[in-house]
Amino acid sequence: MNGQECALPEAGNEAGSVVEVYRLVDLVAKKLTRVQRQQIGSIELTPAQYSVLRLLWQRDGRQFNEVASSCCCAPSTITGVVDTLEGKGLVTREANPQDRRSLLVRLTEMGRSMEQATPGLELILDGCCEGLSRSELRQLSELLGRLNDTLPGA
Repeated sequence: MNGQECALPEAGNEAGSVVEVYRLVDLVAKKLTRVQRQQIGSIELTPAQYSVLRLLWQRDGRQFNEVASSCCCAPSTITGVVDTLEGKGLVTREANPQDRRSLLVRLTEMGRSMEQATPGLELILDGCCEGLSRSELRQLSELLGRLNDTLPGA
């Protein structure tokens, strides 16, 4: 996208159409990812790595499947992200004492300390929705939740 706006809607993509809703959701998601990359790039984390760390900062020692589900990713994708975080010394894997077939992802001391050095999501997204009132944000959140509920799962 390189900071450029998408072209005007083509025929059939007018406001209110499913295609236009998809286009706008995709555009917003890309812009939010770009904002997040800019904010966390200085600490050399990708948005996926940041998401995994945020989950672990909330509650350490999560199963891979739980991390994948929370990040809306396939377990194989999370494995790669955890491999990278492990290589950076931020997380470790350990056997799950309740289920020998699964592994837990745990923060290292360095991973825990990253929380203080990393801006919170609220700071990363600060100013992103200044043009919307609280009421509009609630409405948008409700509508996006309903849209999410109508889409088939991955």
